[in-house]
Amino acid sequence: MQKKNIPYIFDIQRFSIHDGPGIRTVMFTKACSLKCKWCQNPESQKNKQEVAFYYENCKDCKKCIEVCPVNAIDPITKISDYSTCIRCGACIDICENDARRMIGKEMNEKDIISELLKDLDFYTDSDGGITFSGGEPFIYTEFLFKIIKELKKKKVHVNIETSGQFDFKKVINLLPYIDLIYFDIKHLDSQKHKEYTGLTNNTILNNFEKLNLIFNNIQVRIPLIPNINDGIDNIKATSEFLIKNGHKSAHLLPYHSMGNSKAIRIDYGAEIFKVEPHTKEEIEIIKSYFSKFGINPITYD
Repeated sequence: MQKKNIPYIFDIQRFSIHDGPGIRTVMFTKACSLKCKWCQNPESQKNKQEVAFYYENCKDCKKCIEVCPVNAIDPITKISDYSTCIRCGACIDICENDARRMIGKEMNEKDIISELLKDLDFYTDSDGGITFSGGEPFIYTEFLFKIIKELKKKKVHVNIETSGQFDFKKVINLLPYIDLIYFDIKHLDSQKHKEYTGLTNNTILNNFEKLNLIFNNIQVRIPLIPNINDGIDNIKATSEFLIKNGHKSAHLLPYHSMGNSKAIRIDYGAEIFKVEPHTKEEIEIIKSYFSKFGINPITYD
């Protein structure tokens, strides 16, 4: 059974260059209060392990069906009934074709620290460090506090990527150990925000304003979602909010459909989000709107 405030880790990604300065290792935790329709990491939303089915690898040997103790796998489609599945891993262990994988790994704090420090020389040489992402890493404040304190003993630069949907009181004690925060702002209209993420933006915007008063290294990130938050009215409102809070730049993250291929493999429980990504020309127009309203738009090559 998962221990309180200890996350399942669903990925540790090395040699990242877009999640903070220098060369970084990014650790992804499971669980998020938001349910963004365009989520690029749908496997991060639930605070539990999940069995992912890579149907293209399945050779129809039926061994997974034979070993499942609760008969959760459909003999025709090979898809699991996730309401029945107990995530015991028997189907994963028996599969010789890597058609089933467990999403979410239990790791103790000692092993996590050891894993994150493997590339310490790269962090030092490139002025890089560790980035905690998700999901929402600020759900796990007690866990982060223990891990980050050990990282800071090695003078490792620490970045947190947050949706902004967190309990502010629980985050305050972490701030002295954090060097940078990437803070997502998805939509300035509260009801639109709720329509597309499941929650209003009230907590997020309040947290941003409070955090901005006591932490001086916040970088705003904005996922650009076609026909949802890319209109000139929302860009203007977002720009005005940022300028009011002393910010003059934003990282723009163009939408891509990577999350869809992940969602169909797990118990996603929502309609797959389908929209055409922006063209390069459309991105340039959006950037020009931000510039017009006083915000320097930063995109990744």
